[in-house]
Amino acid sequence: MCEIAGLRLVDGATRPRFEQDRWVFSGLADAHRMMSDHEQIWDFTRIVNPRWSIVAKEILLAMLAPQYEAVLECAHAIRTPRSPRTCFNFLQRYTEWFNWLTEQGITALEDVTQEMCERYLEHYSWSVPVPGRPRRRLEPYSTVAHVRILKLIAQYEELLSSDSYETGFVPWKGKTATQVVGYKSKGPNLTPPVPDSLLQPLLATCLYLVNEVGPHLADLVDAARTSRADTMASGSVTLAHLPALRKILALMRANGEPLPAVDDVQLRKRTALGQEGPLKHLGWEALARTVGARRFGDDARRRMVPELSTLAADVGFQPPLARQAAAIPRMGDSELIPWTLPLAEGDLVFMADHAVTACLVVTCALSGMRTSELLEIEAGCRLAAVTTPGGGRRFRLASRLIKGQKFGGVPDEWVVIEQVDRAVALAERLLNRLAGEALFGTIDLAGRLKNLRGWLERTGNRERWGLPVIPKGRSTPGCCDGRCPWPSRSVRAVCWRRRSPSSTSPWPPRRGMPLAPADPSDCSIPRSRRLRKPITCS
Repeated sequence: MCEIAGLRLVDGATRPRFEQDRWVFSGLADAHRMMSDHEQIWDFTRIVNPRWSIVAKEILLAMLAPQYEAVLECAHAIRTPRSPRTCFNFLQRYTEWFNWLTEQGITALEDVTQEMCERYLEHYSWSVPVPGRPRRRLEPYSTVAHVRILKLIAQYEELLSSDSYETGFVPWKGKTATQVVGYKSKGPNLTPPVPDSLLQPLLATCLYLVNEVGPHLADLVDAARTSRADTMASGSVTLAHLPALRKILALMRANGEPLPAVDDVQLRKRTALGQEGPLKHLGWEALARTVGARRFGDDARRRMVPELSTLAADVGFQPPLARQAAAIPRMGDSELIPWTLPLAEGDLVFMADHAVTACLVVTCALSGMRTSELLEIEAGCRLAAVTTPGGGRRFRLASRLIKGQKFGGVPDEWVVIEQVDRAVALAERLLNRLAGEALFGTIDLAGRLKNLRGWLERTGNRERWGLPVIPKGRSTPGCCDGRCPWPSRSVRAVCWRRRSPSSTSPWPPRRGMPLAPADPSDCSIPRSRRLRKPITCS
């Protein structure tokens, strides 16, 4: 299969064969990150009628390999190769079509009529039923594929060996698939942009996290990562460690230094398990690391409980990290405040994760990159900044252009503003990926932002840092019935100002080249002056 279609495989990968009921493409060397794992497994057994499984195989192979000799003999065959991801989506539609015919009692394609095609299209023109909610009619772009797969069977009639339509029958003859469903590819976005009332406070919050909190957070993460690495090969606290531990505890008592506290998540687990007592708040692992161990052994733990209980009554508990946090300006009034309250290690992990969300939001909103291009951002993607005439600097990101390119995409560069470069640099430090690994992993902004909003309120950081309230997304007709707080796809920049041609940067700007925002959190710029498409909620 892959040899016929010209698809490269990694060494040792399974080679799918035409006669197999499952084509596994998990070894594709050029598969881009938009192609999920389940899209690499084509299961033809889901088509009930085995004759129609062969029909689907023959059409999909012809679309993968239009230059194959047998395909060239088809007068109406598509001459441009389709990507495996596109063909997988066609397989999903063929499974629905063929199984719908089986439910109607049809066993041969020659019995298909125009009336059946129209009933099938009407059936799949409505949303999936959800209890307690009315079904809604889908937009034309969601149904056009259902028409295309029906017409393809007629296009590849000469190639099909097991079954085909009656000679001369073409569904919706004389009309294209787009004409049948009324789809128009050009025009304004069907989905409204994210309103400025949501975007402005969100972007202001994320820029604050990146610019003010981020550098201190990255330093603390680096220190915690080093500390954990130093004790990774160590064992448990044993009785032999107790003399050294007692010296440390004596010093803590003398200085009035609190014992290390556990993070809130672990504390809630202990409460749920009924683990009460004077040491309920103690971070045992953090205390073990003070003597170079990873955890407490059972014997040492039992021996130290009385002494630790007494000490806890005198000095109390406090998270061990960032007890002497550096000061940063509070948003709004510039009052100097500690960049964070003391943190336990679990709290640090959560804060770093939400800071990565802030980096992703800044990159999405201010780079103009598509979701497929954001997914291809890898650790080490930041290219050296270039000094331009007049003293300016040009920042660049390396990624891959996927849309409209050959399968796997082509390498490309994006010129970005400094805020994006800084956000990506921070994400690289926080995530510590190896060079070449995907930096952000997923672009699930809807879930990420819900968690970010909840974390800011739950920890009190939003109020302490003076950040604006991030409202929930507005209702958008046809989009999750108004429940979607942020786009899960189709992210686009919305708040850039163009520089004049006399600027030190090149003009006109390249694709994905937002220039000179007077204030990146200022979304009052007229939409007519913004580059590319606005962020949409989809």
